[in-house]
Amino acid sequence: ITKVWPVRYLRMFDMTNDSHLFMRHDDLQAQGWYPIGANKWKKGDAEAVPLYVGRMIYHYDHRAASVTTNDENLKVATNSDFATDAEKTKPDFYPTPQYWIATSDIPQKNKRDWVISFRDIARATDARTLIATISPTVAAGNKLPILMPELAVSSAEYAKFAPLLLANINAFVFDFVTRQKTQSTSMNWYIVEQLPLIKPEQFAETLGKTKIADYIRAEVLHLTYTAHDLAPFARDMGYVDNKGDVKPPFVWDATDRLHRQCRLDALFFNLYDINRDDAAYILDQFPIVARQDQAAHGRYLTKELILAYMNAVKAGDFTTVIKF
Repeated sequence: ITKVWPVRYLRMFDMTNDSHLFMRHDDLQAQGWYPIGANKWKKGDAEAVPLYVGRMIYHYDHRAASVTTNDENLKVATNSDFATDAEKTKPDFYPTPQYWIATSDIPQKNKRDWVISFRDIARATDARTLIATISPTVAAGNKLPILMPELAVSSAEYAKFAPLLLANINAFVFDFVTRQKTQSTSMNWYIVEQLPLIKPEQFAETLGKTKIADYIRAEVLHLTYTAHDLAPFARDMGYVDNKGDVKPPFVWDATDRLHRQCRLDALFFNLYDINRDDAAYILDQFPIVARQDQAAHGRYLTKELILAYMNAVKAGDFTTVIKF
């Protein structure tokens, strides 16, 4: 990845070695911190931000789950409290972390308002293998590695290519290759950096009247900017009004998101030059996704939508909504 895109891999805080820096909710209150919104706390001039971990995110979603604790369970003390669609329709809803950390403990060179992050844990029991999103206010545990821009790269430059990279690594076709490479439960960096990405110049091409890069950027912004804490990302993407103020977040709509993600997957099958028969085979290698769809829709809807959108995308149609 670093040979194609100007990013650097970072595991920011070790959950064991750096644990002395972490503060729980009770610790914050006892030490005189007070909440100021957006899951942040303040004490004088100091500020504390959430420590994101892998279980808190999902594809294009930095609000997937809160972290709950059960101190009586010595083997697995933390669990995921998954956010509902109703909760995520509120742009001021934020998942509750297990820990917060003072911004003064974040190295200056690693301070960014937003970054690409992905889960380190990749179990055979998970529906997908590589799971990534845009995360706000960088403070992440080692089970949520991040792809920081190189030090010389500005936020504006990062905003141009980060959505393209994120969409690529979230695609089913990329995930299929990832599964062939992953032999453990950890998405190690030496595996990730070997995976085949679309060449940057391919994103400059057009399908019909649509420039691929512009389309992906708009879709990724729509899928990720669902809460106020990613306003800096929206600003860097140029999503502002005539006064220069950042526009409101996009409303979370599960059905609309499914169609947008399926259309992106269809695009990437085309970019990797995968035909519909091979795409159907690849999608059949995700049985948990198929079972989840069967339970929710009575059919493998994700597969059907992606295959249908492949035809639309190939024809240069990025606006029609597939209806069966």
